[in-house]
Amino acid sequence: IRRKFMAEFRFIHCSDLHIDSPFKGLTSQAPTLASALRESTFKAFKEISRLALQEKVDAVLIAGDVFDGADRSLQAQLKFRHILKELSDENIQSFIVHGNHDPLNSWAHTLEWPEHVTIFPGNKVHHVPAKKEGKNIAWVYGISYPQKEVTENLALKFKNEKKEGFSIGLLHTNVGQQPGHDNYAPCSINDLVSRNFDYWALGHIHEFKVLRESDPAIVYSGNTQARHSREAGQKGCCLVTLSTDGPPDIRFISTDVVAYRSATIDLQAAESINDVLSSIQVQCEELAKESISREGLVARLTLTGRTSIHKELQAAGVINALTEEIHIFFEGHSPWVSVELRTQTAGTYDINSLKEGKDFIADLVNLCDDVEKDTLSDKIRDSIKPVFESWAGRKYLEEISTEEMDELIHKSRNLALDQLVDNS
Repeated sequence: IRRKFMAEFRFIHCSDLHIDSPFKGLTSQAPTLASALRESTFKAFKEISRLALQEKVDAVLIAGDVFDGADRSLQAQLKFRHILKELSDENIQSFIVHGNHDPLNSWAHTLEWPEHVTIFPGNKVHHVPAKKEGKNIAWVYGISYPQKEVTENLALKFKNEKKEGFSIGLLHTNVGQQPGHDNYAPCSINDLVSRNFDYWALGHIHEFKVLRESDPAIVYSGNTQARHSREAGQKGCCLVTLSTDGPPDIRFISTDVVAYRSATIDLQAAESINDVLSSIQVQCEELAKESISREGLVARLTLTGRTSIHKELQAAGVINALTEEIHIFFEGHSPWVSVELRTQTAGTYDINSLKEGKDFIADLVNLCDDVEKDTLSDKIRDSIKPVFESWAGRKYLEEISTEEMDELIHKSRNLALDQLVDNS
């Protein structure tokens, strides 16, 4: 369809705001950060609002999981509504679908929303015009989750009505059964392509991904603010321009106010705890410089290397003491700094010499360091499978990745060698 009436449609595509997320793991270690972290997801959405007003976009599309869970407060919903009203007052429309964290049956239904806000129902796919200067420049199609667990392929419910203007699908879904996320509203890229839309604004996957660049563009904007260290890297939204003159222009804009970063620190040359503290401080300062535009930094640091103070680092209370000392060192720093320390150091024994032996230690080292480590990894997965399959809490855990399994094998080997070599 030739859209002669309007050259372009500009909007912000965001998802997985997770406003009011509790950040349980980190705040239990550093309670003073609880307020700053809890506010971070809301502040990230305020950044989106600021960007929308600055760029004078035509609309803001939110692809599900506005809030983190059913225990969201009315206060959080009112704060969210306030931002939407600021956009509405500037004639910027907002289009919202519910996801698995914020299904329709868990919202405050009596809350009235601003004039230019559309919240899609969950009974069927609806389509609503996006207007500019009184003209329909696009049609946004969407459907919400009526309850948390939606296993149906919702993409197949979408049908392009072929009305004048761009067509956009707004959906919370797992395309291609991507790991690390529940397989809700599963669909394939081909399912989405077959609907003949111009752009798919997707939510659910917490990472910016362009699955297809055009005809149609299929995009995950990712979450707007990381909530734990496994979500390292910039988080944000997409500033999108659909044009009749060319392919979509998709720009990722960071919105996170708290940076989550990961790094390793090699302690091979460390001879004392003072050396360890100095290395951690230097690494944190480098990460803080990279995050100077943000309010805070959460650094997940892994201590590695063969070091003469390996055993000292393994002693009870040492890591907690190091963490507390780093927090004291950065007190009052901007951005504020919080650290999570993990140890993967090893003793100074000669691995190559141990491999050449004719004893159990040599067998152990060779088994763990074998280039065909997949065999050992598969055996471990098979051995723990019965335990997890019979445990009700299994559904709350992500699958162990290849990298995590290699890390477990490496750490187990070093723990065993610490005991075996010293006692031999």
